[in-house]
Amino acid sequence: MTALFINIGAYIMAKKGAKPSPPPGKPAKHKPAPQRPGKSANPVDRTFLWIGAGLAILAFLLYANTLNHQYVLDDPLAIGLNEYVIKGLGGIPDLLTHHYRAGTEGAGASALLYRPLSLITFAIEWSIAPGNPFIGHLMNVVWYALTVALLFATLRRMFQGYHWLWAAGAALLFAVHPLHTEVVANIKSRDEILNVFFSVGALYAWARWLAAPAPRWLMLALGSYFLALLSKESAVTLLPVFPLLGWTFFQKNLRSSAGHALVFAVPVIVFLAIRAAVLAQTTDNFEVSAMDNPIVEAFGFGERSATSFMVLWKYFQLLVFPQPLLSDYSFRHLAVVNWANWQAIVGLVLYAGLIVLALRGLLKRQPLAFCTAAFLGAVAMYSQLFLVIGTLFGERLMYLPSLWFCAGAAYLLWRATGLDLKTDHAAITLPPVKQLQAGLALMTLIVVFFSIKTISRNPDWKSNFDLFTADSAKAPNSVRLHNGVGSEAYTRIINDGKMDAGEKERLLQIIEEHARTAIAIRPNPVSYLNLGNAAITRKQYAESIRNYEEALKQAPNYGIARQNIGRTYLMWGREEGKVNRNLPRAAELFQKAIDSGMEEADAYLDLGTAYGMMGQNDKAIPLFEKAVALAPQNKTAWKNLGIAYRAVGNMAKAEECAQRAK
Repeated sequence: MTALFINIGAYIMAKKGAKPSPPPGKPAKHKPAPQRPGKSANPVDRTFLWIGAGLAILAFLLYANTLNHQYVLDDPLAIGLNEYVIKGLGGIPDLLTHHYRAGTEGAGASALLYRPLSLITFAIEWSIAPGNPFIGHLMNVVWYALTVALLFATLRRMFQGYHWLWAAGAALLFAVHPLHTEVVANIKSRDEILNVFFSVGALYAWARWLAAPAPRWLMLALGSYFLALLSKESAVTLLPVFPLLGWTFFQKNLRSSAGHALVFAVPVIVFLAIRAAVLAQTTDNFEVSAMDNPIVEAFGFGERSATSFMVLWKYFQLLVFPQPLLSDYSFRHLAVVNWANWQAIVGLVLYAGLIVLALRGLLKRQPLAFCTAAFLGAVAMYSQLFLVIGTLFGERLMYLPSLWFCAGAAYLLWRATGLDLKTDHAAITLPPVKQLQAGLALMTLIVVFFSIKTISRNPDWKSNFDLFTADSAKAPNSVRLHNGVGSEAYTRIINDGKMDAGEKERLLQIIEEHARTAIAIRPNPVSYLNLGNAAITRKQYAESIRNYEEALKQAPNYGIARQNIGRTYLMWGREEGKVNRNLPRAAELFQKAIDSGMEEADAYLDLGTAYGMMGQNDKAIPLFEKAVALAPQNKTAWKNLGIAYRAVGNMAKAEECAQRAK
């Protein structure tokens, strides 16, 4: 499957007596070829490079079926709808000096974030292939593959005194873990990918410095860590890992471990200062909603803490057994719980045990305790115990914590199958076959299962409609997923002007079914909006308006519902005027469109036309005047205004309007 398995397989064959024969025409023994100056002649290093390359190739192949996917979820907000990103290279200064969604209308919670690095990569890609999701998906997969290769090299350097099979197993589990599908398949999650890539790079350089202090490694570690922080703020959770690394694997004393690692506070302080200066420019006020994070409705610390430990248990469960996988875990797939909930209790017991394991094990410099402590530090930010974030739960949030989980899992897997990982050499040599076979068999089973799960999950991310349809079936209580299906079905209807009647009716039924399901769970404006959209498509104008008005009751500032009310009155009025020839009724509906806030030239033009056709030109003229003021290039508005002036005997104005119409 990878160079790792190839090398292990060759080793086992050799142990069983299968000796490779020399190539035809060449002697079995020959004088080594001279090496070029500066070029490594160490076959061990080359073998490790091949293993890293094999892991990277595996990671790339696992996600090759995402390359032709569309933009999904927040991809448009981070890319195509971001005015700074679509400037290409010219937008980079703005991206560095503004918050995460400053170039996008309706920033929301993202106004509190500063993550310029991923946006800069999007801007570069946009300058190469504007509006093409292929390049975004390709670069996500490439970055992921590079991360896996770098992870193997880093863990091999970090785990001093332990066999390289530990690092290889950890990198392999990380590469195939299905929980990473959201991060790789969703272009917007580039922030997660870059965060881990540069965090791992910082650890690699730091491990090199701990082994043999040199200024270049220290500078590389600090620079890489700063880039990780610019990718995503959660890189700050890596800060305690640097001293723990020196203490656990490099046998540094407590003072030396902590003292040397203090240097990593410098990039953190610099980043926080830049972030504070940038975010000080925004006046956006954002409050987390219950639909995004139900924990805001928790009653007191009891419910909040219980919900937090339920969430922590859910994260751990998906790391162990990633099923089912969802793009959204908001209301009401996951909801607020109290301490009567078994998952909250299990979560409390589990994480209390992990804390004890970490504290006791670190005193003895135990490697599993290091992985546990690093995992706990990384997951703490998303526990909701210390900070309520914009979402209750997200698979992408486990991307960095999963690194330490995979490292700990690989250690336990090899040890449980009888392999002693403790070694003083860094050679490519392998343990005896009998010690290796059980662990390799178990590792293979896990890798095959995870790989199949990853490859089969990726197609769900092809489009929003595919994603929401697949996930709503697995999470029938999720309001957002049901609304997502309805919204995407309506988008398909309005974007396909040649859709046949049967397919349109099928999609309309899907919209109504999912909207009513969501309303039954919790009445919300989006569901009523979707019902209104379905009704207006069927030309059920009264029903459409009723649903849009209900959406406004749920959210008085829901602008799109108010706009749709105006458009519905406009369409209804046109049908009454053109089809039913009921001009008084048409005029009444056009007036309602204007009264609902529709300040568009078409509304005034249609109302003026209705009055003109009824012979009420004195009423028509000010409406046409308003229309030409809103749309000076509208020839029909100027022509109708001229006709109205002519009808009331104002020939000079009529001629002027006729000239403007030309």
